Amino acid sequence: MELTFGKAQVYTSERMKKHPALAKAFNAIIGYTNVGNYARFTVFKKLLKQISLSENAKVLDLGTGYGEYAISLASALPSSQIHALDVDAERINTVNRAITQSGLQNMNTHNCFTEELEETNFDFVYSVDVFEHIHPKEMPFKAVMERLKSGGYFIVKIPNVTQRTIFPEKYFEEHHDWLEDEHIGQVYDLHGLEKRFEQEGFEIVHASYSDGWLSRLAWELAYLGKKVSTITQLLTLPIAKGLIHLDRLFHHNKWGNAIQVIGKKK
Repeated sequence: MELTFGKAQVYTSERMKKHPALAKAFNAIIGYTNVGNYARFTVFKKLLKQISLSENAKVLDLGTGYGEYAISLASALPSSQIHALDVDAERINTVNRAITQSGLQNMNTHNCFTEELEETNFDFVYSVDVFEHIHPKEMPFKAVMERLKSGGYFIVKIPNVTQRTIFPEKYFEEHHDWLEDEHIGQVYDLHGLEKRFEQEGFEIVHASYSDGWLSRLAWELAYLGKKVSTITQLLTLPIAKGLIHLDRLFHHNKWGNAIQVIGKKK
């Protein structure tokens, strides 16, 4: 499976949609521009190697956002059924437009909560950096379990409850204020997330840390570059991407700013 990322950004980015021809040329040369999302995808791509996913799998992207992972999977697995769910109607509308413009025939979208989803018998459900926005009591582990096939897999990737930074904290005060409001579910370390999976009846298949020091440096450079200007954002982009790939090669599974667990329905 050849999984690529970010090609649909020209259809989902408000800035790029204003200049479509220029956006496509920019995307072909520079690639995906959001360093945080790019880093998440590199982890997601590695996690997929831990599960058995058939070419005609039925998959649910839980909290799809702008559909980047779902569109990537739908493109790589044309015989699959990819379902993308989000509670934000505006984002689902954006995903629907991207599906049409991408010419994909194997994607469906759902604007609802997981508990309201009528589709069942999924081979694979995943949620990448979504559960931190949900109160722990409302995290839809039970709803996912009910909609998975026996032997189906569930991936959750979220930020570690403990975060480490490189540059002084004062440079990121605005971001930290946003986190305090948004990340009500950022309460687990790796052991805690494993325990939650087990309590919900899943068998643990894989558990790991990601986003070590090099990945953190990449994010901080990109964040500070974007705050200065568009030019500095573009200048830091290739450096940040390079650091992310180095992090994936050399990071040891002892600590990380992100954690991920794969559970299996027994």
